[in-house]
Amino acid sequence: MADLSLNLCGVQMKNPIIAASGTFGFGREYDELYDISALGGISVKGLCLGGRMGNPPSRLTETPSGMLNCVGLQNPGIESFIEHDLPWLLTKDVAVIANFFGTSIESYCEAAQAFAPTGSRKACPCSTGYASPSRYSTVTVTSTVQTSVE
Repeated sequence: MADLSLNLCGVQMKNPIIAASGTFGFGREYDELYDISALGGISVKGLCLGGRMGNPPSRLTETPSGMLNCVGLQNPGIESFIEHDLPWLLTKDVAVIANFFGTSIESYCEAAQAFAPTGSRKACPCSTGYASPSRYSTVTVTSTVQTSVE
């Protein structure tokens, strides 16, 4: 069998298959149907500092081209994820990629600080009204987040 392992930005993975953020949640539901330890990584559902209830129903609608969703970044919050979900994920022999957002650069940095001790990789969805790195230069965001977690 071919060796599909790779190093992705300093994270060693056994293969390049990464479960998509959001649709895969934190992997618990899928693990009942599929051994998620076969994956190379999981990019977890988007998280913020205090958690969010998300948008009110109806959140999904069928279209001629498929499904359209507007869940609204519902999540339990970073602290809850680190306490309840991350320990379980770490037993699955899969790279865990943290996905978080904030309402400002400052809250984004606080989120980075919350994840710093876990060793998880960091990413951010580009959503209107949130501090998206796409609104800032890569150098500014990288420098700000690196400084905040050092």
